[in-house]
Amino acid sequence: MLLTVVTYFRYKQFMYKALVTGGTQGIGLAIAKHLQQHGYEVITCARNSNATLKCDVTDRLQVHQMREMTGPVDILINNAGGAVSAPFLKLTEPDWDQQFQWNLKSVFYCTQEYLPAMLEKKWGRIINIASTAGKKGYAYVTAYSAAKHAVIGLTRALAQETAIHGVTVNAVCPSFVDTPMLQKSVEPISRKTGKSVEEIMETFRAHNPQKRFITPEEVASAVLFLIETPAVNGQAISLCGGETV
Repeated sequence: MLLTVVTYFRYKQFMYKALVTGGTQGIGLAIAKHLQQHGYEVITCARNSNATLKCDVTDRLQVHQMREMTGPVDILINNAGGAVSAPFLKLTEPDWDQQFQWNLKSVFYCTQEYLPAMLEKKWGRIINIASTAGKKGYAYVTAYSAAKHAVIGLTRALAQETAIHGVTVNAVCPSFVDTPMLQKSVEPISRKTGKSVEEIMETFRAHNPQKRFITPEEVASAVLFLIETPAVNGQAISLCGGETV
């Protein structure tokens, strides 16, 4: 009897289709693998050809074309994004605009494309991968922090609109995650400050009371929790070892 119940549960889960943007490395890849392991059908998109679909989610036309190819999805994980490190007074307007395009407009484009079918079905999950930078801010990533603050605001506001329709909208806010993106963001800081990469990494670790980086797998576990817990809505859940308490 137990085997029958488990089999039915997994089959029922597989009926749910998830799209993970930026799903070929780091956090996105970990989320995609974790959901597949738990029986979900997963589509990944990214600007490179390693994804299920090649799509630049900062281009509204490409996002529209992707939605026409995938059809509706039940779960949208807005993970694509990136950070540019620079002192505020050296931050250029193109860099500022790019950070909002990567981290905020991509969420706007994808959510507007995939939300209507969720509302019609009366079931859906939208999970935005934000950051503790969207809650407290960090030096040298002003534009990134501002964009992630906006993502959290979008999350909270949209959750109020969609709650009655069976669609939850939440954000996961990790602190520094051990990914290639972190390494990439540290290198220019190292060049500009003269500090070694390891010195800077140690400074980043020190922000976390547990003195460690968050793993991509921890973010993936939080995403699965939000998918399977309908009572949680409009939340920005921190994964930071207590940093934002």
